[in-house]
Amino acid sequence: MKFWLSLSAALSIVHEGYSFSAPKPKATVPKKKSLSETELINRRKSPALWREDLTLSQNTNVDAKATFSGPKRPPEVMAPCGGFPQLKAAVANGADSIYLGLSAFSARARASNFSPSELHEAVKLCHQSGVKVYVALNVLVFQNELEEVAKWIQVCDKANVDALIVQDIGVTKLAQKIAPNLEIHASTQQTVTNTDGVMYAKNRGGANRVVLGRELSIEEIKAVTRDIEVLEDDEVEVETFVHGALCVSYSGQCFSSEAWGGRSANRGQCAQACRLPYGLIQNGELKDLQDMSYLLSPQDLCGLDQVEDLVRAGVSCLKIEGRLKDENYVAATTRAYRNAVDEAWTKIQKERGIQASSRTRLLDSHETITKEDLTQLFSRGQDEDNDGLTPGFFEGSKHQRLVRGRNPRHRGVHIGRVVRGSSPRNGLLIANDEYINTLKRGDGIVVDRGMPQELELGGPIFDVQDMQDGTTLIRFSKGVEKEWKKTDDEARRGLGTRRPLAPPNAHVWRTSDSAIDKKMKKLIEAAPPRSSVSVEVIGKLNGPIQVKIHDTVNGITGVGQSEGILIEPEKRGLDEKSIFKAIGTLGNTEFTLPEDNSGIDLSNLELNTWCPISWIKKARQQAVEGLLNQSKIISTEEIANMSDDLEDYDNQSDLVSSIILDSKKAKQEIDSNVSPPSLAVLARNQAQVEALCEMIESGSFIDEIIIDFLEIDGIRDAVNTIRKVAGAKVVLATPRIIKPGEEGIWKVLLRLEPDGLLIRSSGLVHKLQSLGGQGAEVSIGAQTVKIPEMIGDFSLNPTNTMTTAELLDYGGLSRLTTGLDLSARSITELARAMNSASTKLEVIAHTHLPIFHTEHCVFARFLSKGDSYLDCGHVCTRNTVHLRDQSGQDNLVLADLGCRNTVFSAEAQSGVHSIREWADAGVGTIRIELVDEGKDDVKKIVRGYMGVLSGESKAFEVWDMLKEIRDSNGRTGGVSHGSLRNSSERRAGEL
Repeated sequence: MKFWLSLSAALSIVHEGYSFSAPKPKATVPKKKSLSETELINRRKSPALWREDLTLSQNTNVDAKATFSGPKRPPEVMAPCGGFPQLKAAVANGADSIYLGLSAFSARARASNFSPSELHEAVKLCHQSGVKVYVALNVLVFQNELEEVAKWIQVCDKANVDALIVQDIGVTKLAQKIAPNLEIHASTQQTVTNTDGVMYAKNRGGANRVVLGRELSIEEIKAVTRDIEVLEDDEVEVETFVHGALCVSYSGQCFSSEAWGGRSANRGQCAQACRLPYGLIQNGELKDLQDMSYLLSPQDLCGLDQVEDLVRAGVSCLKIEGRLKDENYVAATTRAYRNAVDEAWTKIQKERGIQASSRTRLLDSHETITKEDLTQLFSRGQDEDNDGLTPGFFEGSKHQRLVRGRNPRHRGVHIGRVVRGSSPRNGLLIANDEYINTLKRGDGIVVDRGMPQELELGGPIFDVQDMQDGTTLIRFSKGVEKEWKKTDDEARRGLGTRRPLAPPNAHVWRTSDSAIDKKMKKLIEAAPPRSSVSVEVIGKLNGPIQVKIHDTVNGITGVGQSEGILIEPEKRGLDEKSIFKAIGTLGNTEFTLPEDNSGIDLSNLELNTWCPISWIKKARQQAVEGLLNQSKIISTEEIANMSDDLEDYDNQSDLVSSIILDSKKAKQEIDSNVSPPSLAVLARNQAQVEALCEMIESGSFIDEIIIDFLEIDGIRDAVNTIRKVAGAKVVLATPRIIKPGEEGIWKVLLRLEPDGLLIRSSGLVHKLQSLGGQGAEVSIGAQTVKIPEMIGDFSLNPTNTMTTAELLDYGGLSRLTTGLDLSARSITELARAMNSASTKLEVIAHTHLPIFHTEHCVFARFLSKGDSYLDCGHVCTRNTVHLRDQSGQDNLVLADLGCRNTVFSAEAQSGVHSIREWADAGVGTIRIELVDEGKDDVKKIVRGYMGVLSGESKAFEVWDMLKEIRDSNGRTGGVSHGSLRNSSERRAGEL
C-alpha cells in the first residue's frame, strides 16, 4: 500500500477519536474511501502530510519535475574571522572570502570584532590576496538605533567591503538607500528554508545571496537551486554552512537567552542555553537517562564528506562557522574545505570533458588537514562511536546521531577507556583505541566520567608506557597527581559530592596533540597566497608595447604601455627569454605567475622588433598598479588617517533622517480617543477553544480565536465550534518553517476558509503575495477559495519602522505582531513612531516564550530508537514531555505535525502592567497565547487581561492570579516580565 494517500481523502475522514471533514467542493469529485485507524495514525506527526498533491491552478513558474543542470562555478570557501590572527590564517590557507563583525551590531558580540580603521586594514589585507570581505550586520535593530546602524553601513561602504550579511529586513532597506552598490547577503538569521523565502529576500531585501537554514538536507538544498534555475534568476545565490557549531534552534527563532538571561540571541548575546543540562520529565516522572543530561546540545557539523554533493547541488558558497574560535581552528577548517572543493570541482570538470586547471591558491598545497585533525582541534565528542562531528541535517533528520547528550564541549580524539585508575602512584591504565599509538609525552588528555559539569582528571602527559597486554600506562605531572589524590581521598571519605576521578570504563580523550600543534604553527605563519594572473604582451612595429595582466577570478585587467614605439632591431630583436625575464613571476607584487612561464602570452607580439627591456618592466609595473586600483585596495597611509569616530562617517544624515521618517507612515498624532485594542487569544487544543467559546456565549468579548494545533486532525472541528458562536473571527496559524515540498499545509489551511492566516515565515508572505495577496481567489484542486486577512507573527522579527513598513506595505499584511526581542518600553516607542499605523500592531501580552524551535525531535531521540517519523513510533502522541532546567522549572515540549519541537518556558511572560500604555500608544490588538492550560485556567487568564483592558481589574491582582496557574503536570511555573523588561540587554554600540 502506498504509505501516503491523498490529503483530499483525509479531509473527508470521520473516525472515532479523529474528525476532519472538508467543505463541499464546487465541483463534483469521486467519493473517497475512509482510512483505517492504523492508516490514520500513520499520517500523524508526519511531514509527508505537507507534501500532498494539492496543486494550484495558478502558474507558479516552477516546474516540479525539472532537474538541476549542474553547477556553473565552484563555490567560495568562506572562513570566520573574529580578529586579525584568524583573518591572516584564513587568507593564508585558501579562503575565497572571509566574514567578520564590527564593534557594534554583530551576532557574535563576544568576538574581538573590528573598529572602522581595523575594517579598512582587514579589507586591504584580504583584497591584496584576492579574498572578499563580508561584514556581518546580522542582528535585529531597534527604532532608536537606526541612525547608528546607518553610520556603520557608511563605514562599510567607504571601506569597500564586498557585501553585508544582514538579518533585519529594515536594515537591508536602509542599506539599499544609503549604499546602493553594496551587495546584501541574507543571514541565516532570516530563517530562509525554501525558494519562496529566497525570493522574498532577493526581491524585497535586495539580497544577492541567501544563507539557507542549517536544517536543510542536500536534497532540499538542491530543490531550491533547481527552482532558482527554472525561474531563470541568476541574480541570487545560495550559501550554506558546512562546518562548525550547530544551534539546536532554527536561527532567528531562539528565545532562550531572552527568557532566561534577560538578553537576546537575535542581538548577538546568546547565552548558550542549549549547552546546559536538562532532566527529561515523561508524563510527570523524571526519566533515568544515565549519563545523558545535555539533551539539546548537538554535536558539531562537519560536511567534509558532503562537499562534492554540495558542489553538485549548486551551492555558491560553503560557510565555516566559528568567529569565536582561534586561528588554529580557522586555518585547519579553511584548508580542509579549500582542498575538498578543489578536488570536487576538478572531478566534475573532468566528467564534463573539461581539463580543469589547478585552482588552489595555497603556497604549500601539499599540506593537508584530515578529519581526525579537525576532530582534535575542536569537536564535542560523546563516546568512541560519536566523535563530535556529524553531517548535521545534510542526510536528513538523524535524531539518534545529532544529539547524544553526554557532553556539551570540546573533547578531542577518543583514545580508550580506563582499566585502572585507583591510585595516582600507579598511574592511569587504558584499554587502547586505534589512536593510542599516537600518544606521546606532552599530549593532553582528560578522563570523562559522564559528568562534564564537575571536576575532571586531565592534563599534559608526563610519561607513556606500552604494556605487554596491549594496554597503555599513563603518568601525569606531580601537580596533576596531587589534585587527583586529594579528590579521590575526599570521595572515599564521603566528603562533599565528589567521586573518583578515574573510575573503570570511563572514557579517555586526547584533548591536544603536540604534532598537530606543530603543524598548525606552520600553517598559521604561512605567507598569504597571491592572486593567480595571466600576462599578455602586445606590440607591433612602430607601435607601443603593451603589458596586460588579467585577474580572471575578480574579472579585472591592468594595462601598462610604453611611451616609445617598437622599432626594427639593429642587431637582435626581442626574444622570449628576455621578455619572460622582464615580466618575471611578479614575486614582489600581490600577484603570481606560474614559474614555467605558461601564464605569459606572446602571440600578439612581433618578436622581430626591439625596445629597451626597461620599457617592458615599466609597463608591467603600470599594469600591476592598474590591477591594484581596480581591486579597491586602500593605501597604508590612508588607513593610518582613518577615524574610529562614527560621527566622521555621518555624511548622509539628511538622507538617513528622511528614509527613517518615510518609514513612520503619515505624520499625524494618535487620536486621544482611539478605540481600545481588540483581543485575540491563541489556543493549542480543542478544550481551550471550547473554553473560549463558552466565555463568548456568556458575554465575554473576544475578537479572534487563533487555532495553532499540533495536528491537522481536529482543526475543522475547532473551526466549526467557533463559527457556531457569533462574533469571533477564526484565524489559523501557519508553521514557522516551510521546507521544499511542504506547501501542502498552508493549502490545507486555506481550504478551511478561515477569516485570517497568522503568517510566520517570509517565504509564505512572498508566496501569498505572488498569488494576488489578501482577497485574491486561489484554486486548490477542485476548490476555489479567497486568501483571507494576512497577519504577520512575531517570528518575522519586526523591531523597527523600516521593517514594519516593508511587511505591512509590500507584504500586504493587515496586522503585524511585534518581535519578542522588544522590551515593553521599546514596543511603546515603536508604536508611537508608527503614528496612525500603530493600529496595525499586535502585541503578545501573555505567553510562555517559545525558547527553542527545533528540527531535532526530543521525543524520537530519548523515547524511541528512531531517527525520524518513519521509525520513531510517534511516541509524541502518547507522551507528555517537559525538560527540567537547572532551576527546577519544567519546560513543556510540543511536537508539531512536521515533527518540529518547540520548548516553551515554564514561566509565563506577562505584559499585564504595560497593556494600558500600549493601548494609549495606539496598539490595535492585544494577544494572549495559551499552551497547555486547562479550561478553568484559560478562563481565569483571559478574564484577568480583559479586566485590566477595561479598567475593571488592577494589574497586580492579575499578576498574583497568574502565579498560581498550573501546567499539565500540576506544577506552577510562575510569571515574570521576561523579555519585556530585559535586565542585561546592551546598547547597540556593545553588540
